[in-house]
Amino acid sequence: MTVPFTPGLHEIAADTYAYLQPNGSWGFSNAGLIVSGDEGLLVDTLFSVPQTRDMLDAMARALPRLTIGTLVNSHSDGDHWWGNQLLPDATILASEAAAAAMRRDRLHELFAAPGAVRLPRVAEDMRKTFDFTGITPTLPTRTFSGELEVAVGRRTVRLIEVGPAHTAGDVLVHVPDAATLFTGDILFVGGHPVIHSGPVENWITACDLILCLDVETIVPGHGPVVGKREVRTFRDYLERVRDHAVRAHGAGVPVIQAAREMDLDTIADWDDPERLVLNIGAIYRELNGDGTPGEEELMGLLDQYVVPRPAAPALRVVPRPADTPRIAPRPASEIATLAPRLEGPAAQLLADGAGPLAGRPVLNVLATIGNHPDLLVALVPLLTQLGQGLIPPRRRELVILRTAHRTGSPYEWQHHVRLGAAAGLTESEIARIPDGPDSPGFDGADRALLRAVDELCEGHTLSSATWQELAPHHSTPQLLELLALIGTYTLIAGILNSCRVPLDDWLAPSA
Repeated sequence: MTVPFTPGLHEIAADTYAYLQPNGSWGFSNAGLIVSGDEGLLVDTLFSVPQTRDMLDAMARALPRLTIGTLVNSHSDGDHWWGNQLLPDATILASEAAAAAMRRDRLHELFAAPGAVRLPRVAEDMRKTFDFTGITPTLPTRTFSGELEVAVGRRTVRLIEVGPAHTAGDVLVHVPDAATLFTGDILFVGGHPVIHSGPVENWITACDLILCLDVETIVPGHGPVVGKREVRTFRDYLERVRDHAVRAHGAGVPVIQAAREMDLDTIADWDDPERLVLNIGAIYRELNGDGTPGEEELMGLLDQYVVPRPAAPALRVVPRPADTPRIAPRPASEIATLAPRLEGPAAQLLADGAGPLAGRPVLNVLATIGNHPDLLVALVPLLTQLGQGLIPPRRRELVILRTAHRTGSPYEWQHHVRLGAAAGLTESEIARIPDGPDSPGFDGADRALLRAVDELCEGHTLSSATWQELAPHHSTPQLLELLALIGTYTLIAGILNSCRVPLDDWLAPSA
């Protein structure tokens, strides 16, 4: 069956459920529920107490008579067990290796104390996204090694230890009567994994085991519900990273350089490519045999990794005099005759200017579009709405300037450098906009906006990761307005560049 990758609880087989958290990036993990009568076994809690409470509430609404008597933690990453405290009466199962790692875990304390220690950008973004307060580490009450069968009412669930791989004590949860497997983080779909522990050969062997199991429905630790084809794809990824890392290590290439040089063909759209630093570093650690480079050292390199992207077009600065316009702007007096067809600031924009353009001659871009009067009258209200919309002025101008750069529009850039400064962008921030979302100095919200411009310019859609970054900072109307803002100023840039609209005399630099 096809299971939509949408948030919440999904029945994936008879009395067998997956709780999904798109997009599956950092901290957005999946969980599982196996039910027999009124008894339930839960596979993993979530990254925070509020997330886990929401999940348990969804399960209670769907199955009001259910009692979750058993909880299995698939491994020791916090996004799979930090919500354990909400099931105080359940038997909590994990591998002995996972439990040992959980007993040492203090990372939630670091996340809950912002500012105490400088963390990599991805970790700082998680601090902003998730509420790590109120976590009381609740450890397994029963551990095992190897394999264990667990009864859930009349059903049998197999726990199969396959670590060390992703972490020291990874466990697969096999539900034979439903031909279903919950993999924990032994499988990532649509995003790069993290090799915390390794060795990578163990992880590849775990994939081979999954391919030999009699299962049809596979719930990864992160990403959508899939089948065995995606397991093969993931296994190929592990081999590919291993082979690249071995070659780079043999050539003496530093980890960060090896990550940057990794060929992303066929996986360029996978989320979280910065994890290549951790994965290649983990393989270097295996090859070195002396525990170096450690994971803390590798985490410190994440901010140095820049996602390979197609080169952005250089901003083309048009000298004065500009190219001869292909369509000459109409005289301001003719454009002003269209003002009565509009109201408020839109009308003023065609007459004597509005807002920061008050008292200025009608802009050449509007006078050029004015050769199609009905088009101009339809377009100006949209521009006016975007100029006084729901997105704060500084963020709006950041987006427009990045759009101007990506579309190579000197006219748009020159106008909005002035407007951006008035809206609160500093001179240094404006100077860094052409460097894109990975330029240092921008916060997570700014980077998400810059990345949104790049993705819409390149592929005309937003990735799941970028949508997830934007969502905490913007309401639904603001997200729609953002898409319209980028689209509208891309459209305007196309007119400006194609018609060779000259820069307005009052803004053009002196010859």
